[in-house]
Amino acid sequence: MHPLEAFYEKKLICVYCSKPFTSLRVRSRFSIPYQVDSDFCPHYRAGNYNPHFYYVNVCPECGFAFSEEFSDQFSKGTKEVIGVQITGQWAKRDFGKVRDIQQALESYKLAILAGSLKREKNAVLAGLCLRLAWLYRTENNTDQETRFMGLALKAYEESYLHSDFTGTSMSEINVLFMLGELSRRLGQYKKAITYFAKVIEHKEGKDEQKIITRAREQWRIAVEENRQGTM
Repeated sequence: MHPLEAFYEKKLICVYCSKPFTSLRVRSRFSIPYQVDSDFCPHYRAGNYNPHFYYVNVCPECGFAFSEEFSDQFSKGTKEVIGVQITGQWAKRDFGKVRDIQQALESYKLAILAGSLKREKNAVLAGLCLRLAWLYRTENNTDQETRFMGLALKAYEESYLHSDFTGTSMSEINVLFMLGELSRRLGQYKKAITYFAKVIEHKEGKDEQKIITRAREQWRIAVEENRQGTM
C-alpha cells in the first residue's frame, strides 16, 4: 500500500484533444533522493517515491502523452498523423493512479512517440529519453539505459545545433554539460572532453558557477578515462 498523503492530484487538460483529466504528483517531502548521479539521475530509498514516474501525463481518452514542457502548438498535418498512429490505436487506460515501473516506462515511450510525431523540440525529446534511461538504470537494465542515453545524446546534439532549447528549462550551458556527460558515459571520451571544455570556457559561465565546477570535475574524469582507454 502507498500512503495517500505522499501524492496529490493535478488537474490537466490534454494538449491534443483538450479533454480534462487528472494525474498524480509526488509531494516533495516524499521524494528526497539519497544519491544523485553525475548526469542528475536521482536514487530513492524505500518510503520515498520517484517523481519521474509521474513526469509524463497520459490522456486516458485519446492516448496522447506529454510533459509540461510540450508546447500547445501543432505543426501543420501533425494532428492528423497523431490521430492515426496514436488515438486510432488507443485502448483506453488510466495512468492517473499510482504507477508501477512498467507503467512509468510505458508513459515515457508514449510521450517520445507523441513528441516525435508532433515535432516537439529536440531539447524536450532529449529530456524524455534521458529520464527514461534513468528509470532503466534503477532497474539495472544496462542495455536499455545505454540505448536511451544514446537517443538523448543525439537529440541534445540536434538541440545544440539548432538552438531549439530556447524557451525550455535548459540553458546552452546545461545542454553542453549533458552532451559532455552523456558522451562520457557512452565511452566517447574525446567528444566529452570537447563539450566540457565549452562549458568551462562559456561566456555566461559566471552566472552558472555550480555547473562550471561540475564540468571541471567531469572534464578531469573524462581526460583520465580517455588516457586509460588509449594505454
